[in-house]
Amino acid sequence: MKAYLANRRLNRQFLRRVANEVGKEIESWSYETLSRPAEDISFARVIEGVSVSFSVEAYHRNSAGDLHVCVDVDAKIPTLSLVSPSYVFWKRADGSVYY
Repeated sequence: MKAYLANRRLNRQFLRRVANEVGKEIESWSYETLSRPAEDISFARVIEGVSVSFSVEAYHRNSAGDLHVCVDVDAKIPTLSLVSPSYVFWKRADGSVYY
């Protein structure tokens, strides 16, 4: 049982690390790119032998025009919870980012 739990905990830590690393990369994408539909900018990447999907969506634009961007991370590996990690930030039209 310990190995079972340890493996799932490691998988969850892996996904959290990947979400943070790739999320930082996505922060550098242009405002125009992040304004595109999720179907156009979402992608998958193999990281450390695991196929990881990244659903990138600007699901809200506030009155100042800032985009609220969410990067949902998913991989078909077992974790302790049914919820996969996300990386969330705001992107301004001038390219700056805040949280």
